[in-house]
Order: sequence, then C-alpha cells, then structure tokens
Amino acid sequence: EPMFDEPELNTIKIEEGRCIFGASRTMGDLYYSDVFNQAIPDATYFFKLLSSTQIRNMATIGGNLVNASPIGDFTIFLLGLDSELILNKNGETRTVKLKDFYKGYKQMDLDREQNEYVEKIKFKVPSAQHHVHFEKVSQRKFWDIASVNSASLIKLSDNQSIEEIHLSAGGVGPIPMYLSKTCGFLLGKKLNQENLEKALEVLQDEISPISDARGSATYKRMLLRQLFLAHFLNIDTEIFEIEKLIGV
Repeated sequence: EPMFDEPELNTIKIEEGRCIFGASRTMGDLYYSDVFNQAIPDATYFFKLLSSTQIRNMATIGGNLVNASPIGDFTIFLLGLDSELILNKNGETRTVKLKDFYKGYKQMDLDREQNEYVEKIKFKVPSAQHHVHFEKVSQRKFWDIASVNSASLIKLSDNQSIEEIHLSAGGVGPIPMYLSKTCGFLLGKKLNQENLEKALEVLQDEISPISDARGSATYKRMLLRQLFLAHFLNIDTEIFEIEKLIGV
C-alpha cells in the first residue's frame, strides 16, 4: 500500500513549464497554493464552482480521479487542461494522459492487483495567450453535483484560427469525456459562427447522455451545447448573433 505522507504525493511545483502536484493534495490545498494560482490565474473563480467547500478541503485529487465519476468537477477541469498522470507501481513510474486513463464506466488504466496508484498530476502551464474556462450547470450554482460540466483550453493564432484546443465534458457519457472528435474538427479552423455550428453537430454525435435524476438526455444535450458556446463567448462575445445563441 502506498504511504500517503511521502513527499512526492504532497508536492506542488512548477517545473520546466509544467505544474506538478501530488495526488494526496486536496482541492483546498491547490486553492490556497500560490504556485497553483500562478499556473492558473483565474483559479479562484473556477474553484468556487468545483464541488463544495467541505469536499474541496477533504477530498484528495487522486481520490477524485480514481473515483472515476463521469461528472467529477475537478476531473473535468483537469481533462480540459490536457493533464497527465504519473502512476507508481512498486516504485516504477509511468505517465499516462488523463484522456486515455478512463476505459469504461469505473474502469481505468490502473493495475490494482499490483497496487498501482496515482502519484502525481501534471499539466502544461497555460500561456497568457491561452484561454482557460470551466462551466457547470447544477440545481444550485454552488455545492451541488453538476447535471453537465465542461472545461476548455483554447489558443488562437494571430489570424484568429484555433491553434490549440482541448475540450472536456461530464454528465454526457459513461466516463469523464475528452471531446477528441470535436477538438479535431476545430483545430486549425477559423473561430467563427459557421465553424462552431458545424462543431456542434460533431459534438452531439460524440456524446451519449442518458436520462437520470439530474435531467433527461435531451436536456443534457442542450446544456452541453450552451456550455460549449460559453467557452467561445468567453473569448469573443461578437462571434454569434443573439438570435442564434438563444435558439436550440
């Protein structure tokens, strides 16, 4: 069994352009960390949407990730940052992309028989040209499990083409989803209404929500559509005509 007082599990640092933190750190630790706030300058706003104060101060990041909830706020946030996991098995480490970690509902690329565990999480520190955004819809804005949540990391080139893009979504499939098809469609394209409308079609094909206590499948599809648009409106409010925005 891993010893959770090991230094590697408690680190928070920026090294070679990457923010690296140990899996036994809590969301509260990151919230109050100068290092993490240096990596993600808008972290205060995002953290208020992530889970609740009590959970932020108690739950470890590693536990949150290995719980594998399809709707876990911090998991979706880290997916949107294209994070990587450093896994440890008997002292031997390997690195896996978070987007490749989830194989099916509650199934992960983790050798439990050999006591493999998540040791650290890392992501590339966004530049001033990157736009980081997180959105969720829940019955209460704070302190509630999301119906749907979504995160994004977007960088535009000088001519307003999408140079880099990572999108994630929770509540719309059996696992925390990295929207690889939607990202692939948008990469290299101009940021405009026509391309985003086409991307919405790709997005709807990529997800597979089910109806449950937090909403019908149709409702969740509509929610993710709006959260998807919010990521881009966060960058440029002039992209869409208002009539297009309110139409479903």
